[in-house]
Amino acid sequence: FLLVRDTFSFDALEYTLKLSFPVYIYYFSRRLIRSKTDLHGVFQTFLYSSLVVAAIFMFELVFHPINVVYSRGLERFQGSYADSMNYAVYLTCSLAIVCYAFLEKQSVYSFSKRVTPVLIVVVLGTLMLFNINHTASYGVVGTTLLLFLLHSLRSNVGAGIAFSIALMAIIYVFGHETIDEKIRPLVETDIKVYEGEKDNEALLHGRVGRWENFLGVFFDQGIVAQFIGLPSEMAKPYMYISKGSHNDFVRTLMFTGFLGLLAYLFVLSSLFVRVTSHKTPAQFLGLSSLAILCLYSISTTPLLYQPMMYVLLPVFCLFTLPAPIIDDYAG
Repeated sequence: FLLVRDTFSFDALEYTLKLSFPVYIYYFSRRLIRSKTDLHGVFQTFLYSSLVVAAIFMFELVFHPINVVYSRGLERFQGSYADSMNYAVYLTCSLAIVCYAFLEKQSVYSFSKRVTPVLIVVVLGTLMLFNINHTASYGVVGTTLLLFLLHSLRSNVGAGIAFSIALMAIIYVFGHETIDEKIRPLVETDIKVYEGEKDNEALLHGRVGRWENFLGVFFDQGIVAQFIGLPSEMAKPYMYISKGSHNDFVRTLMFTGFLGLLAYLFVLSSLFVRVTSHKTPAQFLGLSSLAILCLYSISTTPLLYQPMMYVLLPVFCLFTLPAPIIDDYAG
């Protein structure tokens, strides 16, 4: 529809490629991921690429920020990227990978060898969180660590208790002062909404109001557009089908209509059912990946961030394989 209604437009070509990318990388991954060894190769490559991101961040932290924006009175490091979400992508995916490796490799490597990468990513990730000040990332990282603790307790009670103690120690060290300084400004508007000082539109830094405006445009369209998406009726719907919605479920609805959104939700629910039927290492990997995708989808558009798709879609493709392949420890 984009190419037909906006023929010879660079915008149409750009968005056609960008919006079809998740479909392409999924079918590519379906042919690439034939075993857990294939997926581990993807993970290893991603972690190597994350070293570049970590080096850029450490340069900003130690020497001088490359690019800083201000939001809600806080500085947000962006490095050489367009926004802070790019740092968040590498942080959250790397955290999920090293935590999965800890659970997966317990019969091969000692506790100290397995825990070292986790500690490095947690320490570096904490510094990154405090400097990108990205609200959604706090929730994603917290959920990933909680899932990791639960699965650590399931597979090894001693390791789970050790991680629980370490987490409580981190909370104690940073304490209320850090929470008031780094986290409270991010949720201050939401607190005022709950206290009745602001309207509901101000929730999530004004995103709720934006969603209402976008959905108003959507429901003003014809029945065809509501069922198969805005590109079928609007000449240039780029603002509504790109990152402007700040919600991947809203964006998917506007891009592919009710049929597309229902199909997407069916895929996610089917993945959840498959993931929960597996054992600890694979189950943690699947649940953490789904958590990253779904939690970010509330306030951002993760399907349009290619580095995140490079990790999550191959993970989801793993769960199309027979159960013995998925649950067998890699060694």
